[in-house]
Amino acid sequence: MAASISYLAAAKSKEALKFCGPIIKEDNKKLMPALVKLMGRAGGDAEEKILLDWFDGDTATPELKYAAIEALGEIGSSKAAARLSKLVEDPEAGKVPRMFACTALGKIKDESSVSSLAKAASDQDPNVQAAAVEALGSFSGSASPAGVEARGALVQALRASFPKTRIAACKAAGQGKISDALPFLKYKARNDPERSVKVEALKALAAIGGEEDFAFLRERLDDGKESPELRALCFGLLGRYDPAGSLGALGSRLKAEAAEKERSFYTALAREISNSDKSPDLAPLARILVADKDYAIRIAAIEWARKTKSAGFKADLESLASGDPSEAIRKRAAAALKAY
Repeated sequence: MAASISYLAAAKSKEALKFCGPIIKEDNKKLMPALVKLMGRAGGDAEEKILLDWFDGDTATPELKYAAIEALGEIGSSKAAARLSKLVEDPEAGKVPRMFACTALGKIKDESSVSSLAKAASDQDPNVQAAAVEALGSFSGSASPAGVEARGALVQALRASFPKTRIAACKAAGQGKISDALPFLKYKARNDPERSVKVEALKALAAIGGEEDFAFLRERLDDGKESPELRALCFGLLGRYDPAGSLGALGSRLKAEAAEKERSFYTALAREISNSDKSPDLAPLARILVADKDYAIRIAAIEWARKTKSAGFKADLESLASGDPSEAIRKRAAAALKAY
């Protein structure tokens, strides 16, 4: 029964809300988590009132209160915003409910909650910090005073001592395309002691997507002192976000690495091309892979073509399907053509 209700919740079935009353009366604790999720995904005013009562009342278990907070976020309850903001600011409330409250406020998107989230973004608990910063990302695109405050708090969060917070701030900066964050993101991409922060800073720079940002990524790609993993990430980001401006540089780098005796980095670049499933303009790079003697490298090119269905690469696939010396390659190329 719980699995069925969870399925109905995923489908946002309003018809299924008729089960709420009977299950609540039965107080079936096994079904309540799925039921609360259904109320959040598909509910309206009546369900919002029930959830608010559980959140405010003293009879609900902590687990039910947490689920109610999450559901209030899903339902977009503006009525809950003030109460959730108060919870976020309460250091005595415990980190778990405060984290749930931050996440819910990010989904509700009531700008009155930004000040509370900004305060929580410098909380002593790193988990609350990160949850608040992530929620602030929902407001970062607004031109209102609340949006300005949210962006300011996110830029400050890039300097936080806790890696989780810096990671969340990088993601939010990229999501909101916060230009004020660019100097800090570049610094983090170069110097942060945590590799995961460097990764998110590079991703944010690609998402913001100014020419200077892409130039920075090309610089990191060509920096032999940088780790191969991060250089490969830069290659993939440039291919996905700046194929027109960076294709020449990417092709040059790919050809240079193909000529090296040690080919692990070249293989990583091929993998990035294969995973660029929304970049049909990378046909020139895929052709470099197709010319390679290594079976696995040619497979990477075929996988890219299968995912992107690049019209400019169809003739190359046909050539592989009919003339590649490997039967397995011929079959893979023929199968990819059927996906076009």
